[in-house]
Amino acid sequence: MKQISIMLTLFVLSVSCNNDDDSNVPLPVEFNFTFETGTENWNSFFSDYPVGEEEFYELAFDHTNLPSPLDENVKALRISGNNHSDDLFSAVYRKFEGLKANTDYKITFDIELASNAPKNAFGVGGSPDLALGAGGVDFLLQNTVDDSNHYRPNFISKLQSGESNNILKVVGTIGVSDEIPTPFTLVNRNNLENPITLTSNDKGEIWLMIATDSGFEATTTLYYKSINIKFQ
Repeated sequence: MKQISIMLTLFVLSVSCNNDDDSNVPLPVEFNFTFETGTENWNSFFSDYPVGEEEFYELAFDHTNLPSPLDENVKALRISGNNHSDDLFSAVYRKFEGLKANTDYKITFDIELASNAPKNAFGVGGSPDLALGAGGVDFLLQNTVDDSNHYRPNFISKLQSGESNNILKVVGTIGVSDEIPTPFTLVNRNNLENPITLTSNDKGEIWLMIATDSGFEATTTLYYKSINIKFQ
């Protein structure tokens, strides 16, 4: 299937995106991102760390191959950070357009990702088995700077509590095995039985994201192999 990444499509079967902009999109609409040829307009967002410390925090986002022992011929999105602040927020996100303005949508995520986080291990500062949240906002994700010279997101994530909220639905954790050291393993995380309701803005836009909010004071690296999203 040819993959084009810009606007919501008029098709109701699995597609990526096309250049059509239609405010009366029939529902459900389904998007299937496999990252075989690129990022498909997904980006990274990091917050809750000191200004100018990107290198020290080893913040990274790229389109690359899955790691060993997985199939290294398969492409994925990699996001990684070393959480020195006990509070690093990391997300992949994408803008979706062409929706009806100021309208509620029930949205499901079906995510295949690779993680090497152990399930039941003691971590530095907190467990490496972080909650994984999926959801979004009706504005561009941006950082502000607080009085302590730290970046803060322009929304409240609350993911460290491990509980869902009106921005992010907890779809599981990133822990994949009790084995230590833990090999990178492919797992599925989804909210197919429990959609999150998000509201488009007055331009018919929503920014969707998949995120962690780390209390684990070490490195967390995730590879997103596929992301399926359905608007209902």
